[in-house]
Amino acid sequence: MLYSLFIVGALIAGFIQGLTGFAFALIAMSFWIWALPPQLAAPLVVFASVWCHIISMLQEKTSLQLSRKIVLPYMLAGLVAVPLGTYLLDLVNAQAFRLTLGIFLLLWTPMMLINPKIQALQKSGRIADSIIGFLAGILGGLGGFCGALPSVWVMLKQLPKLEQRYILRHFNFAIQVFTLTVYLIQGTLSSTHLPYIAVLLLTVSLPAILGARLFYQISEQRFKQVVLGLLFSSGLFLTMTSLRNML
Repeated sequence: MLYSLFIVGALIAGFIQGLTGFAFALIAMSFWIWALPPQLAAPLVVFASVWCHIISMLQEKTSLQLSRKIVLPYMLAGLVAVPLGTYLLDLVNAQAFRLTLGIFLLLWTPMMLINPKIQALQKSGRIADSIIGFLAGILGGLGGFCGALPSVWVMLKQLPKLEQRYILRHFNFAIQVFTLTVYLIQGTLSSTHLPYIAVLLLTVSLPAILGARLFYQISEQRFKQVVLGLLFSSGLFLTMTSLRNML
């Protein structure tokens, strides 16, 4: 039963990440938290997410490639912030952190359904993008949730879905490759994870390909609804599990 939860979580998370460019950790952990201890699950989430990113980027249509300049402010600031997030991991109450993030997502996603137009945000430049990338890097170091804040930001800026996914995918990929490297250096990712990694390679690859291909067939509105639905579900999961553990 527990192994089934691990596989089902991997299948769904792989598909969603292929489609949206983020959310593997948020989706997979909603299943894996019942099957694996956090110390085992966290490195597996990062590894599988990196693998899905590689597969999905290979599916990108070359005619639709965007300039990497649009993601550099997020990426560079995020990479600087990851070590700070890992340092804060031992100082911040993990349950309080997850509860705060969960409540934020629960409050924010319904508001986005009314499609707010905030001119100041839409006209913001690279400095604002860098600030978001820095904060997201901290969140990535704290708990692997580096995609939540940038997804909020690019949607508030009302960027086209192609540009949204491009930023999310390449930003998350850079942050998670760096995090995976740190795990390897620290010994957090070890031989204990190898059987699970073998299963992940078999289970997430095809769903990631299917999700990446479906992306080009859905409308801007449908893409927004999928992302908002994921973020709301993630907020509900984070809030409920944090309250359960705290009580």
